[in-house]
Amino acid sequence: MKKASSTSAPDRAIKTSAREVDDLKSALDQHAIVAFTDPQGKITYVNDKFCAISGYTRAELMGQDHRIINSGYHPKDFIRDLWATIGRGQVWKGEIRNRAKDGSFYWVDTTIVPFLNEDGRPRQYVAIRADITRRKLEEEARRLAEERYRTLFDYAPDGIVVADANSCYVDVNSSACRMLGYERSELIGRHASDIVAPGEREQVGKARDVLEIGGRYQREWQLRRKDGSIFTAEVIATAMPDGNLLGLIRDITERKEAEVVTARLAAIVESSNDAIVGKDLAGIVTSWNSGAEAIFGYSAREMENQSITKLIPPERQHEEVEILERIRNGGSIQHFDTVRLRRDGSPIDVSVTVSPIRDGTGRVVGASKVARDISGRKRAEAEIRQLNASLEERVKERTAQLEMANRELEAFSYSVSHDLRAPLRAIDGFSQAVMEDFGPALPAEGQRQLTIIRESAQRMGELIDDLLAFSRLSRQPLGKRETDLNGLVRDVWDSLTAERQERAVEFTAGNLPPCSGDPALLRQVWFNLLSNALKYSRRRNPARIEVGASREQGRTVYFVRDNGAGFDMRYAGKLFGVFQRLHKAEDYEGTGVGLAIVQRIVNRHGGRIWAEGIPDRGATFHFTVEGVGEP
Repeated sequence: MKKASSTSAPDRAIKTSAREVDDLKSALDQHAIVAFTDPQGKITYVNDKFCAISGYTRAELMGQDHRIINSGYHPKDFIRDLWATIGRGQVWKGEIRNRAKDGSFYWVDTTIVPFLNEDGRPRQYVAIRADITRRKLEEEARRLAEERYRTLFDYAPDGIVVADANSCYVDVNSSACRMLGYERSELIGRHASDIVAPGEREQVGKARDVLEIGGRYQREWQLRRKDGSIFTAEVIATAMPDGNLLGLIRDITERKEAEVVTARLAAIVESSNDAIVGKDLAGIVTSWNSGAEAIFGYSAREMENQSITKLIPPERQHEEVEILERIRNGGSIQHFDTVRLRRDGSPIDVSVTVSPIRDGTGRVVGASKVARDISGRKRAEAEIRQLNASLEERVKERTAQLEMANRELEAFSYSVSHDLRAPLRAIDGFSQAVMEDFGPALPAEGQRQLTIIRESAQRMGELIDDLLAFSRLSRQPLGKRETDLNGLVRDVWDSLTAERQERAVEFTAGNLPPCSGDPALLRQVWFNLLSNALKYSRRRNPARIEVGASREQGRTVYFVRDNGAGFDMRYAGKLFGVFQRLHKAEDYEGTGVGLAIVQRIVNRHGGRIWAEGIPDRGATFHFTVEGVGEP
């Protein structure tokens, strides 16, 4: 909007007579749009040109307030300044937008001249106007066009630069600044060679030569950001009518990376041993790799634009219908084992995976099929089935043999428990009778030998009892349940009161996490381990025995530790063997079966047992139970 102005002294209104006013009307009517108002703004005269531009008749305007044509466009300060100027008797000039009767707007270049009374106060005002609507509309159109251009320029996703004939930048948009890492003020005035990689600078002059003759230049450039990093951009440049050069910059780093990935994937597809096939939703082959050629025997030229049903046996044609239906609905097929036909008509076992192919809008337009030759796997499966069948027969035979061996073992156990015990009881009994009846008559050596006979018979009985107990462990069913080991160990320790009478024994029990197991068998484990600890620490004063649990590799490990006789780790492997002993029988009583029983119980609970020892410095027995403390 053009700023209004008031006149200086030469333009100051003068006193006029009524005749002079009439003469002025006649003169102006021929050339201008004219309106007269009184000091209050009431319209007192309008000419035909005023009526024509405003759309009102003279009768509709006469006596009306001048605001009848007010458009509301101008601010209050503008209107206030206008009336203050003419109220002081000064001429006002400016551009005004008015509203016509039909609601449309028009612009007039206006001069308002006050007519003064004899006392110098305004008597009336005459507004002399010229229609400038066309010019104002053209200006507005140019302004809007410039705003649209600037908006497009500034917010275009691609970088836009304007350079002069010397390739120095005169304007850049925000996208160009973002791509290059500069502020706009930093790029203005820079030469084009400042933003290209060193090896590209000679191309700047070649591009300018092409543009100077009115050509269009398009090329991929290596551009350099402010921080020195390089990126790939596609640049399109053209000469503008004003002599400047316009350049569009598009960062194609992602596109180039995608091209590399695409090329790599294409190489992988082509080199794959699997058949990788593309097809449309009608089942027509669109791509066929070398793996498909090797598996099915058809070349790509033979299969492209052919129906995939060419590979499907007649009795399996329904599979393709179902596969395509699932693909159309956006589904997929994963590792579907089926049979297809080679070029020579022979069947081949394949595992098929089919996935939908989508266009840019996400619409399913085809399918990608990967077929793997699983003939070798199928042959192996058939061999395994045959081996399993053979194994089942052998297992049946071996089970029958085992059942027979168990029956024989039971018979042997019965024989041991009855037939062998009877002679031992006789030997022990008669030896005792001889000692009681004839002991005083026997020489000392005879008494000693009878004592050895009795002790050997009793020891043989103990060995038979332990052996029977050991053999029963493999046949006894497990009654697993949640077991409180803290209470169980306290009960076991209390039951060993006789073994620790008249001894100084320091017993320490840490917290033992519960476990799932057979309480009776677990009691036997703790009983045997604690008995051993008491036995082999009898020569210590005080004897120290500790039970507890620790965490190792995510599992709970229970332990029993003593400060007793210990053992040499070189012979640790013998500890858990039946009748194996690392100490002399005359030093420590026992049959050598107790630890073998412990190992068998622990093994049946899915755990393991091991020991650590140092001669004359004690031993520690560790064991685990399946499922205890596992994450």
